[in-house]
Amino acid sequence: MIQSFQPRALRRSVHIVMLLALGVAMLLYTVCRVLFYFFNIGFFEETSFSDLLYLMWGGLRFDLVAVLYTNLLFIALMLLPFRFRHHPVYRKVVKWVFLVFNSIGIALNCVDFIYYRFTLRRTTGNVVKEFGNEDWGGFVFSFLVDFWYVAVIWVALVALMAWLYNRIKLEKAPVYNPWFYYPWHTVLLVLTVGLSIGAMRGGFRHSTRPITLSNAGEYVERPQEMYIVLNTPFSVIRTINKTSYQKVDYFPEPQVAQLYSPIHQPADSARFRKKNVVVIILESFGKEAVGGYNRHLENGTYTGFTPFLDSLMLHSKVYWNSFANGRKSIDALPSVLTSIPSIQEPFVLTQYVSNNLPSLPRTLGQQGYHTSFFHGAPNGSMGFDAFMNLIGVQEYYGMTEYGKPEDFDGMWGIWDEEFLQFMAGKLNMFREPFMSAVFTTSSHHPFKLPARYQGKFKKGPYEIFETIGYTDMALRKFFQKASQAPWFKNTLFVITADHSATFTHYTEYQTALGNFAVPLLFYAPGDSTFRGVERERVVQQLDIMPTVLGYLGYNQPYFSFGKNMLQPQEGNFAISYQGGYQWTEGDYFLQFDGTKTLGLFNYKEDKFLKKNLKDTQPQLRIAMENKLKAFIQQYNNRMLENRLQP
Repeated sequence: MIQSFQPRALRRSVHIVMLLALGVAMLLYTVCRVLFYFFNIGFFEETSFSDLLYLMWGGLRFDLVAVLYTNLLFIALMLLPFRFRHHPVYRKVVKWVFLVFNSIGIALNCVDFIYYRFTLRRTTGNVVKEFGNEDWGGFVFSFLVDFWYVAVIWVALVALMAWLYNRIKLEKAPVYNPWFYYPWHTVLLVLTVGLSIGAMRGGFRHSTRPITLSNAGEYVERPQEMYIVLNTPFSVIRTINKTSYQKVDYFPEPQVAQLYSPIHQPADSARFRKKNVVVIILESFGKEAVGGYNRHLENGTYTGFTPFLDSLMLHSKVYWNSFANGRKSIDALPSVLTSIPSIQEPFVLTQYVSNNLPSLPRTLGQQGYHTSFFHGAPNGSMGFDAFMNLIGVQEYYGMTEYGKPEDFDGMWGIWDEEFLQFMAGKLNMFREPFMSAVFTTSSHHPFKLPARYQGKFKKGPYEIFETIGYTDMALRKFFQKASQAPWFKNTLFVITADHSATFTHYTEYQTALGNFAVPLLFYAPGDSTFRGVERERVVQQLDIMPTVLGYLGYNQPYFSFGKNMLQPQEGNFAISYQGGYQWTEGDYFLQFDGTKTLGLFNYKEDKFLKKNLKDTQPQLRIAMENKLKAFIQQYNNRMLENRLQP
């Protein structure tokens, strides 16, 4: 039982003591956030007081994760279902575990009071690598001398933490019945562990990926405000053993820019036309499922599972050699909407997601476009809403905005048919010009269909093909509704997939290159000239942003790791990463481990990648290596230096 408040102490049960102690840690993290803001206030001049309060509120979510991680041992010691927890020696050990681990967390926060101004980001788990060759003793001594007042603040905060902890007193061991005590306290242990795991992940839904740095984007108006929301222990924990790009100098700067440059200059004759843009990203729509790309299969009898998409290809600009830049759903949005690929790991999970990112929504928003994003999953799923906020999307529509839970598929989100109809209705309400994107959900494991459609769609060797047929039907109904709207013929539609399907049947889609094969169509119903099939060009998701801007006649320099497919001089390549770099250019496919070429194949003549040409085509290999190295140098160095703008 909770006893009445006493002037010099709070006497509580072991579980209440634990919660109060964690509350003390949370309080001190909030104090650190306030101090971080005031020490670096010059970097946040546009942040109003109301903005700051909202950022502080959002920061509690990240503080909770950091506090739970840094106090795992403390929590375990407090929850062990044994009566020796009340022994004075044991309690003293637990106290020092709490003070030591939280002192380290507070120290990390204090370091960034100063260190932030040099890096403009929270310290991450790669700090050991960054200073691996430095004299740590000398470095720490120099820091303490130059910024002695930070050490004083840390000592004061630790002293405050110790004083507050000492105010919390554990009640005396109660009289107990062992038949009740041990089972009950074991249940509390299991319950607390479950709740803690959910809190550290950022939620309990199966669609929730563990909370990471990019989730801070949910609360900010400006990218740099992410560092007010975040705390340093969280940043370190979430980036420990994660990829940190290393600066590379394969070529001098003038030469690397000649080989490959992500800075795009508009054509002299460019005249901007404000056509609407709708980007449709289809879940797991690997190219194998699309009959229009595969007439050669099964002796010419293959029809695929996407009759509507096949029909739309006849009226679209279709790039035959089209590839995704990643293998996961969270790889797709940066590739499609910001023209940034995932190299080594998903971009949104890296520390560089807080860079000043280019994006199609922000670029068009600056031209007066209304921008929106639709995803039928529960809001917060996969961190999409946070990332959309980071890249300048004005309105987000998820399951919450849809508002009809009876249309939930029970696993991932609203059925595609209903959600795409909802989107079409919303587009009718937007002012023109608008830019919108949608990410479908239904063609995902466990590959369920609405009851009314059981047995209605063609089955294939895997369950996914039936759900692809369902989403293709939903897409047809979307276009039927959209085609009645006055904005329809003034719109450019871009249709692609987030990644290829996990399950493939034909060998050519099981290769290192086939694993990334996805459809890519540009459909402009009001422009009969923008049609036909490009069989020689190599196109990738990164090319969507620059190609859309090129089609619209955007007349300002911009940054993109992709290429404008309407400008042949911008190259003919695609990049991906699967255990190493993969570079597709023209008819050839190169595999590179960062030091040397492992494979070179003519993928058009050798679909199954059986004949390695790396030793028989040295000039071609070196030429492709150099272009890939130039790409890596531009990517790594610009990420490290936050140079993602022209």
